[in-house]
Amino acid sequence: MKKANVFTTFLAVGLLYSLATWAADLPDYYPPSFRTWGTLDRLDIQSGEAVIGDMKMTLSDNIHVYTLSSRFSSVHSLQTGTKVGFAMSARGNDTPLITDIWVLPDNYSHPSR
Repeated sequence: MKKANVFTTFLAVGLLYSLATWAADLPDYYPPSFRTWGTLDRLDIQSGEAVIGDMKMTLSDNIHVYTLSSRFSSVHSLQTGTKVGFAMSARGNDTPLITDIWVLPDNYSHPSR
């Protein structure tokens, strides 16, 4: 019985440590998880369009960009091939409107994937 309790305690501590390590990779101004995220495949600042994960979207005129080193950045800091988390807003047409983008670390993986 004692071995089972030691094993359970060890397992719980390991799980908590791995979750804390994952959370520590992101700044405190990032959300705890991202409902939508992917790789920035294309960015056209002139036309206000982006392609993330093969899905074409429109950038909001008032888009908020967050990087790992800055809470306040601009679309000019974004580079194709970067993993990003993003928030969208519904619009009247079929093209989603991106309102917020968070640059993610290269090794980011969604906790549920």
